[in-house]
Amino acid sequence: MFDLVVRGGIVVSASGQARADLAVSDGVVKAVAAPGDGIAGRQEVDASNKLLLPGLVDAHVHIPGYFQSRRLEDFRSATTAAAVGGVTTIMLMPTDDPRTATVQYFERKRRIGEQQSFVDFAIQALVGPRTEEADVAEMVAAGAVSFELFLAYGGNPGFIVGHDDFELQRLLRLVAEVGGTAGITPHSPSLIGRLTALQRDLEAAQRDAGATNAASVAAFAATRPTLSEGLGIARACTVARESGTRIHLRALSSQASIDLVRRFRDCVPLSSEVMSHHLLFTEEEAAGFGPYGIIVPPIRARSERDSLRAALRAAEIDMVVSDHSPVLREDKEAGWADIWRTPPGMPGLQTLCASMLALVDEGALSLPDVARACAERPAISFGLHPRKGALQAGSDADFIILDPAQPTLIEDSAQFSKAGYTTLKGRTIKSRIEAVYLRGNLVAEQGRIVGSPGGRFVRP
Repeated sequence: MFDLVVRGGIVVSASGQARADLAVSDGVVKAVAAPGDGIAGRQEVDASNKLLLPGLVDAHVHIPGYFQSRRLEDFRSATTAAAVGGVTTIMLMPTDDPRTATVQYFERKRRIGEQQSFVDFAIQALVGPRTEEADVAEMVAAGAVSFELFLAYGGNPGFIVGHDDFELQRLLRLVAEVGGTAGITPHSPSLIGRLTALQRDLEAAQRDAGATNAASVAAFAATRPTLSEGLGIARACTVARESGTRIHLRALSSQASIDLVRRFRDCVPLSSEVMSHHLLFTEEEAAGFGPYGIIVPPIRARSERDSLRAALRAAEIDMVVSDHSPVLREDKEAGWADIWRTPPGMPGLQTLCASMLALVDEGALSLPDVARACAERPAISFGLHPRKGALQAGSDADFIILDPAQPTLIEDSAQFSKAGYTTLKGRTIKSRIEAVYLRGNLVAEQGRIVGSPGGRFVRP
């Protein structure tokens, strides 16, 4: 007798989909059985005519309010949004206080998560010019899922590698020596810096001449061109080839970046990601969002979006992430008067699955594509598979029950992030997340959280 049997659902995996009964005990999948095999459970759930997807694994999440939780997003609000949206494992980027640049801060963040998280979580470490060999050794022992390098921007300026190729080589060698993965946020700091200065000077001259128009989303985007992204990717891959470091490239946004990844893949062990926003929106839509459309890298032209979709279908891009950056509405609103006062970022945890289902509705992706790019590949790339990212015997029983016959209207009022909004507002997707399970326990149902925080720290 199993603890839980979910009967009659269509189980979706990266390789396809098939009707099956799911048997769970002790929080683990014990069997994926053909219907009628006679398995029984103490608790049974009828999933007839429903879809069962593996719980999503989001490899790029920011929670800024560890120390300022009364105002900013904290573990409780972010992971409520995650659970309701079908994301059962998150990986925490290291740039939010406490910045995980030392084992002391790493353990502090872990303790906060174990007290407040509704979903399982992994922690990414921050490395930069101040990092010593001992820091890397201590954080890998503590369970760091990756070591993040920022070439142009990302948190404390003291941890930006910038154009220092000696530091880039040193840090990648340190990560290689412990068998770790180096997450690379690319781009060119000098190109961004100079283009931003020129844009600001142009705007100042226009104001002096009597212009009253505020700077636009397009003006911001022009300071972060695809060339900047490509320069950072080429540098990181060139050094990683020499050092033998496995790297993960963050936030691809262009065909040029896809081409670079394709060229380096044969000589560098690497994976790559695309943000869900870059798959959904075009630069025209971003302009319509005003300050809410400011993210980095910027949302690109339709042709770039379509190239990213094609590369994801072909598995040339490994995974989709939310880059959940829950800038508060009050902080975004300041950008209507001055776009440069707008912190970049969009919330995305609660809508990651919905974004993917919207792409399925459009015919841009298939459900197996979603299982691959949002569950299997992120779990494999960061050493969490097959415990996470799969529905097979031995995996954690993390799954979504999806009703394909019930549409969902996405609304700001349904969002649990403290940001309180979503750029998907007003979209209708053809299916609905009915329930979400974490290690065999119901954590969300019909858009509401169930129970108390029970998330666990997970490590490679």
